[in-house]
Amino acid sequence: MLGMVKKIALVLVAAIVLAGCATHIKTIRDKSVDFSNYHTFCWMNGCDFAMTTPDHVVDPSLRENIRKAIVKELHDKGITEDSNNPDLLIGFTIAIKDEKAIVYHREGDAPFYIPMEANEEVINYQKGTLVIGIADKKTSKLIWESQASRYMDVVPDLSEKNVAKGIHRIMKKFPVPNR
Repeated sequence: MLGMVKKIALVLVAAIVLAGCATHIKTIRDKSVDFSNYHTFCWMNGCDFAMTTPDHVVDPSLRENIRKAIVKELHDKGITEDSNNPDLLIGFTIAIKDEKAIVYHREGDAPFYIPMEANEEVINYQKGTLVIGIADKKTSKLIWESQASRYMDVVPDLSEKNVAKGIHRIMKKFPVPNR
């Protein structure tokens, strides 16, 4: 019974620590570029929407939610999709990394310390990173990129609403003024 209490306490501590970690967004841009000159875009892979993801994240609804959210954010900034004459090329990548934490126990950790058990506990979790890259079509030069990293929930909520909210946060610093 005490072993189960110990495991539950460790899971709760890990959940609190991971939940307290906010999304970290890092954006870079080419400051020499006048972004107000861009009016159209298409996807980097021959204007077909494609994303690079781990094999277990190939859910078609997630793919469509990401595409719709990016298109909406660009539309809101006055940039429309045009496969024939795009100013910008857009790419999107998801990366998921397995990580672990080791929690050590001491006798003073009572009531969770059990003397005859191992003194360390390994907690596995995942860190997800979403990257949106935007290149100038004429120069093929990356002019803007934003990365959002966060520790993932055991069962992440990848609903259309949450995907749209995440893409909005990533695209927030895209420097095209609303028109």
